[in-house]
This record gives sequence, C-alpha cells and structure tokens, in this order.
Amino acid sequence: MQSVKPETEGDMGDWAADARPARRLVLPRFLRRPARILSRLDLRTPRYAGTKGMALLFAATAATGMVVGGHTTTVVSALTAWAGLGIDEVEISGQSETSEIDVLNAMAIGPFPSIVTFDAISARERVEQLPWVKRVTIRKLYPDTLQVGIVERQPYAIWQHDGAVVLINKDGRVLADHVDSRYAQLPMVVGKGADARAGEFVSLLEEFPSFAPRVRAGVLVSDRRWNVVLNNGIEIMLPKDDPGSALIQAVALDDGHGILSREIAAVDLRLPNRLVFRLTEAGYEAREALLKKRKGKG
Repeated sequence: MQSVKPETEGDMGDWAADARPARRLVLPRFLRRPARILSRLDLRTPRYAGTKGMALLFAATAATGMVVGGHTTTVVSALTAWAGLGIDEVEISGQSETSEIDVLNAMAIGPFPSIVTFDAISARERVEQLPWVKRVTIRKLYPDTLQVGIVERQPYAIWQHDGAVVLINKDGRVLADHVDSRYAQLPMVVGKGADARAGEFVSLLEEFPSFAPRVRAGVLVSDRRWNVVLNNGIEIMLPKDDPGSALIQAVALDDGHGILSREIAAVDLRLPNRLVFRLTEAGYEAREALLKKRKGKG
C-alpha cells in the first residue's frame, strides 16, 4: 500500500528548482491603492533630461560660487553694463579746487561701471572725505549718466605750525598743504591749537578794521592767550581775559603817540593797568645815549 505524503503550504521540498512558484510581495492594505495608481501612469524620462540636469547643476554651482566668493555684484554689473546700462558719462560741477581725477578716483566706479549696481551713497561719503569738499550730491540719470554736484569749503586763514604753513577753513580743517599768492592776504595764526581757534583771532581783528592791515599774525601762547605780531616785527602781548580791551589801549596809544612805529620789540598788556615796553637793541642804545646826554647836561 502506497502512502501519500500530505502537502504542507509553503513546503517546497518536492518541487523542482525551476518549477517552484515565485514568491510575491504583499503590500499592506493602505498602500495597495496608491501602488495601483502609480502602475497605470506612463512614467517616461524626458528627452535630454541628463543634459539639462547637468546644465542646471553647473548653473547652480556657478551661482553658489558667486555668492560664496563675493562676486555677485561684479557679475551683475558686467551683465547690466553689457545690456546697455553702463556708466558712459560723469558730469561734475561746482568744484574749483578739487580735481576731477580726485573725484573720479574717490567714486570708485569699478572695472564694470553699471548704473544699476553703482552705490551712490558710499561714493558720496568717499568724495566728501576730500579736503576741499564740503557737500556732494550724486544723481543717476538712466541709462548711462551720473551727475555729481560739489560744494567746496572756503579758505579762512593760514596756519603755521611745526615748520609747516597750510591753508585752513573756519573749522580748522586743512584744505591744502601749500598756500599760493591768491590767499596771501588771509589772516595767519601760529602755534599748536591755533587752527581750531582761528575764528577767535579773526573776530578780534574785525573790531579794528583800520589796524588789521598792519597785523602779520596771531600767535597762540600755551593754548591760552594771543600775541599780535605786526608787520614791523613789534609783538603785542594780550591777556587771556578780555583781549579786545587791551588791544584798544595799544591802538589808542599808537594813534596818540605813534608808539607802534618806534624802536620797540614788544608791548606787554597782560597785566591790568600796567603797560610794559621791551626795546629793540637799537632802541636800547638810543635810550642809553639819551640818558647820558641828560646826565651830562645835569
């Protein structure tokens, strides 16, 4: 009697190797519907997808390199200049002492001058750092023109210090490191700190319009008081407080007796109610001769 071996589900022992049923992947119930929908779609790779993908990759890499390397503005400037928005003309007006070359250098337009990317605010700040420049306005006129309007500082006095002679404005800012003949008639101030106090000395002289042309310079002493040096070399030593009243006294003496035209080196007015003269060598000799003559007569 032949026995029959029962078949057990999943037992592959009696199947030939090439006749075994294929194992199937059974999806969970909630994934079966999406899987059927995807299987019906006609998913084909677009034509030239690889080429387009590589081009996109290169473009993204280039953009990232520009941003990381800080070259974005340069690239945009070059592209917009090439597109017709390059800076072709710069109109500068209002300056007389400031050269156009200095203005253009300060503006730093760059190798790819584009009116789109040009930073007018930063350029204005740089131009205003030039010695003579007080105020600047910069306007963009599309597509290719910049208008630059300049207001310059006015020379006010000549300042002598540490062996140098420079031109300054009313605030004491140095405008030029040389003084030409055009400004030779400006008031001169001498000494450390005299640049910042030049207005004080000029105001003092303005009270004496007929006397001012005889003044060569004002010397600031110890940053406290002024000595007035005349064209003939006489030095008038003024007090710290109320120098105007002391100078009135010196001018009155000169008007009445011509003191400031005699052989004296200095007039000391620093002490109230006291007037001290220092004679020149010639004046001292003349005084001694006069005293001897008087003694001989006596």
